[in-house]
Amino acid sequence: MAKDNFYNYNKDNIQGGAGRLVVSNDTMFRPESISDIMDLETYELKEGFRDLGATNEGIERSRGNETEDVEIDQSTTPIDSTITSWENTIATTLMETDINNRQLANAGGVIKKTAPKTGKALSLAAPLSLNARQIKVDSGESDSIDSGVRFIKIGSETGQVASVSDNVITLKQPLGKSYDESEQVTPILKLGTKKIGYGAPSRVTPVSLTLLVRRDDGTFLMVHYYEVKISDNVETNHGKEKATLPVTFTAFAQDDLPDDENIYVEIEQDLGNGGENSGE
Repeated sequence: MAKDNFYNYNKDNIQGGAGRLVVSNDTMFRPESISDIMDLETYELKEGFRDLGATNEGIERSRGNETEDVEIDQSTTPIDSTITSWENTIATTLMETDINNRQLANAGGVIKKTAPKTGKALSLAAPLSLNARQIKVDSGESDSIDSGVRFIKIGSETGQVASVSDNVITLKQPLGKSYDESEQVTPILKLGTKKIGYGAPSRVTPVSLTLLVRRDDGTFLMVHYYEVKISDNVETNHGKEKATLPVTFTAFAQDDLPDDENIYVEIEQDLGNGGENSGE
């Protein structure tokens, strides 16, 4: 009996999945596998790469060309066409507007950091559980707590102080980790700063841009653009809504690669032939 599949489609090829955008300053890097950029077990990026973070309304990739018709006197219609240019762009809206993303999106200068001014480290009087808001320090050190302190640091976390009463510090937001009594609490007397300037440079520094997608079937697709530069206007609105960074990147050709392979490369895992041999 003939197979009733007149439309001849394969639903396994209909894939979705949000994208993860990654940048690097190394525009000469030529990945041969997904694991050259991301550890496939931990999903940690390899050294030299960083995430652009959350995006909104997807990541749009555009590829197109312009042509010029070849016309001759002996024909009333063109007999051929010649490609005169290619354009490859990647556009999205970055939701994480940290200083590193602002530097990239707005072609900023060097980020200059000033360290915070801290007070005497204080010992915990009791362990802290996940989501704790009250921090009790050793009663003998309570005199070292300035009632005007606005931030404290514990482990890798910095918390905003709501109030200080005797040897108890109450935070505005709960802690994201638990801590044992060996951990210390450091009052921050003055926050550090990050300073960056913006001007009108004649040249924008290029970066490499990588799109990582985990698809519906659990496999990964990687699209690596060898060299891109920020282009188009970036408009940031500071209002009631969360601030955003709409960005567009334009990709450029590499002169050390073949003409039909010199803009970007795609590497995908393939369930049909073992996966690990293609895009590991």
